[in-house]
Order: sequence, then C-alpha cells, then structure tokens
Amino acid sequence: MRYEMNVCWKWLRVLALAVAPLLVACASTAGEDTIGTSVSGVGHYGGMTGIPNFYVNGQWAGAVTGWGGGGGNVCCASLPRHPDKPVMVTVKWETCDISHIEFVNGRAVDPNAECKSSWHEQTVPVNFAQKQPGYMFVHFLPGHRVEVWSSAKLAPESVDYPGPAYPRGPAPDYAPLPNEKPQPNAEVKP
Repeated sequence: MRYEMNVCWKWLRVLALAVAPLLVACASTAGEDTIGTSVSGVGHYGGMTGIPNFYVNGQWAGAVTGWGGGGGNVCCASLPRHPDKPVMVTVKWETCDISHIEFVNGRAVDPNAECKSSWHEQTVPVNFAQKQPGYMFVHFLPGHRVEVWSSAKLAPESVDYPGPAYPRGPAPDYAPLPNEKPQPNAEVKP
C-alpha cells in the first residue's frame, strides 16, 4: 500500500510539473501593459494549398487548412491592454502546394509525391475590431498576403466579423501562382 501511494505521489508531481508551464504560458508572454491572447489561423488559399506552419513574432502559432479554420487556438501572442497606437506583428508561414499531384478517389497516384513548400513573411498591422484586445486571427489570403485581426466578441465565422469573410462552401482548387509575391516582403527561406 505504501509503495502504491509513493508511486501515485510521484506521478502527481510529474503531472504538476508538466502542466504548470502550460498554465502560465500566456501570462508569461505578457507584461504589465500587455495581455496574452490565443492565436488562430484562417486559410483563404483554396483546397490545393495548406499552411503546415506559421509563426507570429517568432512564436509558433499552429497550422491551417487552405480553406477555413485550422488547428484551433494556440497560446500566445502579446497585445497591448489598451491599444492606442498601431500594433505591428511579423507573420512567417510555410505554404504547401499540392496542385501538381494527381489524385484518384482522394489518394495520390504517386505515394511518394510531395507538396511544393515555400516560406513567406510579412509585417502587418493588427486590426482591432473593438477597443479592447481579443483573440488574434491570422488570415492567409491569395497572393501570399496576410491580415491580422483581434476580436473580443466576434469569431471569423460570424457574418458581423469585420475582417475577411470566412471561407464557406466547397473549397476551390485555387493555388497561388508561383510568381505571386507578398507585398512588401518577398519569399523568404526558413
């Protein structure tokens, strides 16, 4: 019985040590004048291009399907508690284009076929939907552009959301053309 109790306490301590950093992660990214907020991505590329990785100000922020939301919310990005001047963020993302791969019944004909990966980066302003900061939504738009929105009350799926309209319906096959570049930054290496 004593051995079983020692094992339980040991695992409880291990669990506490593993969970504690997660509980304070958002708080530790924010200072007195800032607040930690979750980040979520929204893809507007279409069905042939996904975003397997994206970063906001150097912090990994998740992955996104090419059409709609993806990956849920990831913690955290810092925003000012009372945004009274423009806030800029740097978004770096990888696109994975599968438009060159032949599919039959939803499966690649060549099982070794790989997507064409490219990295992009832009520094853009955060658009605040309300006066207070909220969740951060990164929209990946055709032409390798991004828009970043902060909304405390509305999600991108809402018809009243002030940012880019949420992708609805079946995804088009559109994949950005190779000569499309983000403005003002060009394609970057990882």
